[in-house]
Amino acid sequence: MKEISRVRRVSINAVTNFSRFFINMIITFMLIPFIIRNLGQEIYGLWTLSFSVIGFFSLLDFGFGLGVVKWTGEARVSKDFEHRNYMLSTVFFIYLGIAAVGMALLVGFSFFYSRLFVIPSHLQNAAVLVLIILGIRSLAIQIPMSLFKGILFGEQKIALTNIIQVFGTLTYAGSAWLFLSQGVGIVGLAVINCSAFLLENILYLVMAFAKVSELTLSPGKVRKRYMKEAVSFSFYSFITAVSGLVLFNTDAMIIQLFLGISSVGLYGVALKIAGYTLALSKQVVNVLTPLISELKVNKEDSSIRFLLLDLSRYIMPVGVMLAGTVYVFGNDLLRYWVGEDFTAAGLPLVILMTALMLAVPQLIASSVLTMTGHHKFTAKVSVVSIISNLLVSLLLVKSLGLVGIALGTLASSVFTTIAGTLWKAARLYEFPFYRYLTRVYVPVLLPLPVLMGVGWGIAHFFPVVSLWDVIGKAVPGTLAYMALFWAFFVDRKIKLQITGKFRRRKTR
Repeated sequence: MKEISRVRRVSINAVTNFSRFFINMIITFMLIPFIIRNLGQEIYGLWTLSFSVIGFFSLLDFGFGLGVVKWTGEARVSKDFEHRNYMLSTVFFIYLGIAAVGMALLVGFSFFYSRLFVIPSHLQNAAVLVLIILGIRSLAIQIPMSLFKGILFGEQKIALTNIIQVFGTLTYAGSAWLFLSQGVGIVGLAVINCSAFLLENILYLVMAFAKVSELTLSPGKVRKRYMKEAVSFSFYSFITAVSGLVLFNTDAMIIQLFLGISSVGLYGVALKIAGYTLALSKQVVNVLTPLISELKVNKEDSSIRFLLLDLSRYIMPVGVMLAGTVYVFGNDLLRYWVGEDFTAAGLPLVILMTALMLAVPQLIASSVLTMTGHHKFTAKVSVVSIISNLLVSLLLVKSLGLVGIALGTLASSVFTTIAGTLWKAARLYEFPFYRYLTRVYVPVLLPLPVLMGVGWGIAHFFPVVSLWDVIGKAVPGTLAYMALFWAFFVDRKIKLQITGKFRRRKTR
């Protein structure tokens, strides 16, 4: 019964994760070209740059967020609510101090922002205002209030957090659509974004106290020894988080410094598509984070091995199918989504999609290592990842432009994070490294040429004429991929379980 309950809970959380993701993706898919049409490519480039810069200030979270999930998840099994409340109280009041210091640093940085990134004179005042407003969003609001979303996540009330996030996204999108139509500029868009985000986080706070057993936060629970415990775990999580930000946010900064603000907008669109591909693959991975804490407490190593190998094989096809679709229809997607000028981002998009597609098993392995006490190793790998990404990007940006930046991401993904993390996970959980090739990568990648062949054949005889046409023409290749993967690479036991459930429902 316990196993059935766990599977049911994880399944519901995963389904709501995917639902929330697709709703957010559709809204973003519609909103980005609307913003570009109303504000222009140059100002959209400024919007992308602003979020990239703010992303670095949000690092002031210092990795405590993952600790919140870990301590809450462990307390859910051990019932040690007192220790949880002491840890969470300590982190919350650390967060308040961090937010205050972060805002002070951001205000100081704003005096140099326009000159440092050579922002055109007619955009400089707006650029500073947008930076401050988004800073309030990501520092004053997000850092302390993220505690409550993390608590709900650690309690595996992920479906609830998804509902709240969808509400926040719909509020932002509807407000942005309304006010941009009335001529509100980029500063107004930043205010709308910040206000919707505040409302969303207030709901997390209310639900955390309403739904989590015996949750209390108090300055009286702040203790030096708990602070040391929090910092010990979170410092290495912080280093790992830096790697993710470098892979994305520094790209925009390097492009601005070497290629200009318009190129930031081009790359930003490619990055958005690749980022959503990664996010789609992470919908199941994110659900696993509190589950891994539970498996660790119960010492269920065989279940963890299943996550590392089998679950990786079943999650990775999502990224592979999207990457294969971009290989075939990438330029058409850019042309009919945001305009002909953005087809210059076609090749960088292909490279980014390749990097993120290959990194999916690493996402699971990294989560397992971090949540089972090997966070120091993942932090070290992340440092190597940072260095390789920066070196390759800086080395190639002058000669290859946006392609060079994308190759920096690919090099970092393939040669450091994937190889290092997967090797460590295989050694710790006692299976040969080559099983990642034979049980994950090879089965998932073998049907890819069929998907691409079907797509190219259709595009050759029936050229794409609209955005919806891109989606329609991508479907046959995707279905061919799924059929081959199901026939040859899904375990017989899994097939019987799935078909058995359908048969039982049919006979009811």
